[in-house]
Amino acid sequence: MADDKYSQRVRGKMANCKTSNENFQNVALGKVSRQSSTKGPLHAKHAVDGLTNTFQHTKKEQNPYWWVDLGNIYNIMRIEVINRNRRGNRLHDLDIAVGNHLGDMSVFAHYTGPATDNEHLVFHRSLYTDGRYVKLTITQGPAILHVSEVIVVAYPVC
Repeated sequence: MADDKYSQRVRGKMANCKTSNENFQNVALGKVSRQSSTKGPLHAKHAVDGLTNTFQHTKKEQNPYWWVDLGNIYNIMRIEVINRNRRGNRLHDLDIAVGNHLGDMSVFAHYTGPATDNEHLVFHRSLYTDGRYVKLTITQGPAILHVSEVIVVAYPVC
């Protein structure tokens, strides 16, 4: 009897998983996000609000960063960064890291830049990466980090 309950739980859990022929979604949309500092009302949440006419903005500092908590561990296929519509060249020397904990992250991609206004950057790897957190950090500075949108295309880890 215990085996039947376990099998039902596993089947129920697997039913929530996506398969390779399904459409994947932006799992960062509306999730909790934070940044190293905030300039005025330009909070971290603006990078995951689904709008490209808003943006997050840190103050000028050494290694400014922004991160999002996806809420669960996902198998990340692609990370997209849509740059701000002004002063796009500020986006440079960007590490995009992924991990299950903020203290234990690995570089998913590095972008040397500089970017241009409204540039849509797409980063993917040949092997998908599991992670709950995605973090953007400018590694050369002091610098300012401001992007319009961060899109994380992924499916749940089952």
